[in-house]
Amino acid sequence: MEYNSLLANYSLKLIKVLSEESGLQALVDLGYEMLGNPFTITDLSVKLLASTGKTKVTDDPVWNELKVNNNFIFQTYSYYVRNRLFNEIAINDTPFYWSDPYCKYPRLIGKIQINNKNVAVIVVCAHNRDFKESDEALVSLLCDVISIELQKTKYIHFSQGLLHQHFLHDLLDGKFEDERLIAERMKILSLKFKSKLFVISLNIQNLDSSISTLPYLRDEIEKKIVNSKALIYNHTVVILASCENEIHFLEIELKALKEFLKTNNLQAGISRSFSKLADTKLYFSESIEVINLGNILNKEKYFFKYDDYIIFDLINRYPSADKCKHLIHRSLIKLIEYDKENGTEYVRSFYTYLLNFKNIKESAAIINIHRNTMFHRIEKIESLLNVDLNNGDVLFQLYLSYKILEFLKLHSPDTIQTITPTAPL
Repeated sequence: MEYNSLLANYSLKLIKVLSEESGLQALVDLGYEMLGNPFTITDLSVKLLASTGKTKVTDDPVWNELKVNNNFIFQTYSYYVRNRLFNEIAINDTPFYWSDPYCKYPRLIGKIQINNKNVAVIVVCAHNRDFKESDEALVSLLCDVISIELQKTKYIHFSQGLLHQHFLHDLLDGKFEDERLIAERMKILSLKFKSKLFVISLNIQNLDSSISTLPYLRDEIEKKIVNSKALIYNHTVVILASCENEIHFLEIELKALKEFLKTNNLQAGISRSFSKLADTKLYFSESIEVINLGNILNKEKYFFKYDDYIIFDLINRYPSADKCKHLIHRSLIKLIEYDKENGTEYVRSFYTYLLNFKNIKESAAIINIHRNTMFHRIEKIESLLNVDLNNGDVLFQLYLSYKILEFLKLHSPDTIQTITPTAPL
């Protein structure tokens, strides 16, 4: 088949695969038919995006390392940085040949661009046969077609080629369990985080799309939090932030973010702190759940800390509100009934007392009564409850009961009306 005819024939086949929306792997499989040699597609951090699978290359160390690990280890990556491979990729607008002592077979390399930005690389290995002149044009054609395919995915569109996006995306998907592999990826990407990690997620329901976009929002937020990386994940902005001093971070370093949220009528949830990047997915779920809880309990707020809502999360996970009400301590229900019958405020007083760690003076100041009055009020409450307030387990059950009441009142207002003094422990 003549050169031009060959190119035209494969162009038609590639267009057909694109139009059928068969995906990246279908293009790779057709590419193997075109080139007659195996090849890989990687991003610029040498993370494997796709590869031909029909030919097993067992005797090329560099090829095998990439296939086994899905990326290069740091030493291999550094070697190619020192030997200017990435410079060659940057300056060559057409496919070029590459050989080095560690590759048994020569390579033909072409770069894939989106909006004139380099985002990925095709590397063909001359394992099955030697290269021929037509291979350069075929690789160039493949690069153009794969660019179109990658642009169809929202992830690539939003990330704009930022190297850390793939890595963060994989962390949120829970694809890493081995901290050593994570450390290797961190080295390759030159990413560094402090010892304490947080996941922050944004609720973009009120985002005004006429004045802002998700990519803009992502970039703006990343600027406002030091030692952080942000990405667009599941149509929202997620930030992996880090610090050394948790209190300083929450009270000082997040001020700019909080002001930004308030100004733009947005909400955000932040997870508890953690230390292992492999746990990112778990703490991401906390940052999402706390937004849901915050909108039930304090929807006028714009920044929610999971630490403040963890007990409500436990309550919310109970099978049903109707069953959850049976966990309320029956002594507290009696106190509620006593207040209704006698016009007292013992329920509020006792809750204030619990929140202030049984400090009579501080509790009295909050509800604006004399401390002696507060002291006698607590004595009366203890006799009405008929419980030992020096028992930590009892105090916890009573505190939990208050939280259940608070949650049910706001989440299921009808349920709270059905609570009776005869409800069991």
